[in-house]
Amino acid sequence: MKLYKEDGETYPNVKVLNDDDQSPLNFTEITDIAEAHKLGLSVVSEITKGWSDKLLFRSKLKSMIYTKMQINIPDDVSNQVNWDRLNFDEKKIAADLFVIGRESFFLEVENDLRNWTLRAGEFRKWSQDARSRRTEIAESIVFMRMLNLGDAKLTLADMNQIAKDTVIDIDDVSKKVRGKVRVKKLNKMYIEGLEDEEHDGVVAILDWLKSTPGTPYQNNGFMNLPYPFKGAHTSETVRDEILSVLDGTF
Repeated sequence: MKLYKEDGETYPNVKVLNDDDQSPLNFTEITDIAEAHKLGLSVVSEITKGWSDKLLFRSKLKSMIYTKMQINIPDDVSNQVNWDRLNFDEKKIAADLFVIGRESFFLEVENDLRNWTLRAGEFRKWSQDARSRRTEIAESIVFMRMLNLGDAKLTLADMNQIAKDTVIDIDDVSKKVRGKVRVKKLNKMYIEGLEDEEHDGVVAILDWLKSTPGTPYQNNGFMNLPYPFKGAHTSETVRDEILSVLDGTF
């Protein structure tokens, strides 16, 4: 997705288009990081594909920042040479959005660890708010696409409460809460930032949606549900629709 601003205006209109869409007449693409940060926030909305919430807004800015930093391998993020490819305003944006992880880079922008601790709390809150809203929309898709209401409720029960630890020994008290086996709620895990085993080291909601091979959901996930869908919808199309919600591109 690309951002465009109206030419010659003090307070320009901002448009969001697909990468392969033709550039709109009398609009210029926004390629400057600071300008994209400022004007991009003005179009963050659930109905704006590609800029639907602050979490995806951060993802878009992160991509622009990493491009200018010339990130080729993960270690480049903490490399002083890569960091210095940004000007001061861009460094501040990178720090404010927590797209870097090196403490000295944060302190170069604002030498106050207490400030960064408070900002991290704010960042976590809006990140969780965005993820929480995404799960609400994902649940509404299940209700809209499944043929029977009862089947939709059972599906959401799977998503919300019956996913247990991958490996568990009920004699291990660390795996219990008040004498009961601890249960992982997939939606709650997603809101906390856990998405799948490949990237987070824990089986999570994307594994359930994809019935990921090698996980407990290989034969027991969304793709294995026997429930019918409405019209031309299938488990594959609904899965893909939900995935697009959870990655913010819906």
